[in-house]
Amino acid sequence: MKSKLYSYLVAGFLTLAMSAVYAQQSQTLLTVNGAKITAAQVDQWVAVSVSEGAKDTPELRQSIVNDLVLREAVAQDAKKTGLLNKPNNAFKIKMAEQNAMMDIWFAQYFAAHPVTNEDVRAVYDKQVELSKDPKNSTEYLLAQIVVANEADGVEIIRQINNGASFADLAKAKSLDQTSGQQGGIVGWALPSQLTPPINDLVPNLTKGKVTQVPVKTSNGWHVIKVDDVRPFVLPTFDQARNAIAQSLIQQKRQEAVNALMKSTKISKGN
Repeated sequence: MKSKLYSYLVAGFLTLAMSAVYAQQSQTLLTVNGAKITAAQVDQWVAVSVSEGAKDTPELRQSIVNDLVLREAVAQDAKKTGLLNKPNNAFKIKMAEQNAMMDIWFAQYFAAHPVTNEDVRAVYDKQVELSKDPKNSTEYLLAQIVVANEADGVEIIRQINNGASFADLAKAKSLDQTSGQQGGIVGWALPSQLTPPINDLVPNLTKGKVTQVPVKTSNGWHVIKVDDVRPFVLPTFDQARNAIAQSLIQQKRQEAVNALMKSTKISKGN
């Protein structure tokens, strides 16, 4: 009998506790033209901020409340004025949602495939070794446009020779999305860091010049431009750390994209 009574008391206590938590989370902190801003909403935003390195402080919570109020006011006004029904605005919101999804997808990938300090150090150590080779006395700031076949590469070169912007063509045509989004810019590289036969061609190009025939590699057909040339001076590890890390991040982003596209079935519409 005592055991049953104890169980009832515990169950009752848990029910009251859960009710208190639910009531606290659903507590209305304030309203914006009648729309509620609740403690649960604030807690959710705080949890995201804390996961990104922020500290749960009264100042953070007040800032989030202020932001939620503004967001609600803007949403109400947009609805009232029919702003979302105006040309392109619904599309812009859809694109923003897709961009957020891509950010989340890449964040998940990097959580499983992080760029570590050991990775950065390994690249730097390799650069130290490469710098000892006389042919690496000069480094090149390179840009590229990657296409699927030689004919496309020839057409790209024709357009560039006729005055078309290399950067604009890279953004519109390049299959390498990472460099393409940056106008084709790949970054500074030593000849020995480049894929054959690009490594042999680049030293023969002067600043501002573009390869006059497409260059085939395992990744496609490349149109290469040398944006700048400078003597190579090996930086210290601390000086090079951030640039190397960013380069590795870009490489991993491209690896993630390549892996995804290999498992993605793409069919032409009828």
